[in-house]
Amino acid sequence: MKKMIVILLAAISFTGMACNSSNTKEEKATAFQSGPPKDTVKKDFSNVVFATQKDTSCGMPLKYGIEDTLHFDGRVYGFCSKDCKVAFVEQLKKEKKL
Repeated sequence: MKKMIVILLAAISFTGMACNSSNTKEEKATAFQSGPPKDTVKKDFSNVVFATQKDTSCGMPLKYGIEDTLHFDGRVYGFCSKDCKVAFVEQLKKEKKL
């Protein structure tokens, strides 16, 4: 039972860090302890049909949060962070699609 809990906690920790790799350790600790800023407005994407159900850069399911979007080739792509959006745009440029 303890082994399963340790594995579950490790998986949750890894998922949380995957999309925020550019933040410093102090920023991560502060964000974890204090939560989102009180003036943060949750964005409503309930009426948007996304091209995929996951962030195309890091693979995080969009149901856990969408920070930014990109309209490309008649489709809407969702991203968990601005860094993931930048990575996606850079990949498109590399493939000469953008």
